[in-house]
Amino acid sequence: MKGKIMPAPLRAVRPANHALVFAKPTFGLHAMIASAGREIRTDPSYDLHGLKRGRSEFTLLQYTLVGEGRLTVEGRKYAVTPGTAMLLWFPHDNRYHLPRGGRWEFFYLCLHGSEMMRIWRAAVARLGPLASFPPDSPVVEAAARACRHVLRGEVQSPWGASALAYEVGMRLMEAAHAGQSPPVRGGRPQAVARAIQFCRERLAEPIGVDDLAAAAGLSRYHFSRLFRRCEGMAPGEFLLRQRMRRAVERLQTTRQSVKTVAFECGYADPNYFCKAFRKTYGVSPGAFRRSGMY
Repeated sequence: MKGKIMPAPLRAVRPANHALVFAKPTFGLHAMIASAGREIRTDPSYDLHGLKRGRSEFTLLQYTLVGEGRLTVEGRKYAVTPGTAMLLWFPHDNRYHLPRGGRWEFFYLCLHGSEMMRIWRAAVARLGPLASFPPDSPVVEAAARACRHVLRGEVQSPWGASALAYEVGMRLMEAAHAGQSPPVRGGRPQAVARAIQFCRERLAEPIGVDDLAAAAGLSRYHFSRLFRRCEGMAPGEFLLRQRMRRAVERLQTTRQSVKTVAFECGYADPNYFCKAFRKTYGVSPGAFRRSGMY
């Protein structure tokens, strides 16, 4: 169908679904795939409620290939369009359904285990319940590969199912913590783009969120809300990450003193820089440079 988004791992996989059931291993596993599928829905009876699916805890990644669905989470409504992934957990106040007269094609993974629940809640707190990902993004490719393995009957053990679940979970967390999910609606607003450009050009200066808001031409309140919605993180966190990335690059590629690196990253107080670096990476700048691990 014209306009279909199809991740490479699923191009030769026909619509189907399959559940994984294994004897409980003696060694506890905390991340598992429960089921997977690639489906085409055309019947408006496709209508699922997150508080009417039993008491068992599980998570869902459902990526739209073509068509459109509807999602409501805690009263907020979303249009689920191609290239977006629903990131839901259960039991929870959510509902997703096919509008009358519509057609919705997607693939999905259901996962369970305490680690999956923890990962999902943390990721959704950053990305929201509906996130936009290109079909060749690490998240979608990992999920699509897992779906393909399940549908082809290639997952023969709970250990293999757990490994696939962890890969999906870690790719999702990677995207969440990198702010890699772009806004679902449209592109990056010009106000946010101006602020990001200003940040990168003035990183060595002691700029803050107020300066970014001024560059965007918005009040701090409205800018912070817009920025979080678009980039998946608060502007202050974005600024910190940019500074820490520059610090890592300077520590790895130059012989500049820690004090000089601090100044180049916008910190007037090297001691404060060291505290921020340790909080981010778990080691001091000096130990980071000396360790040889990086």
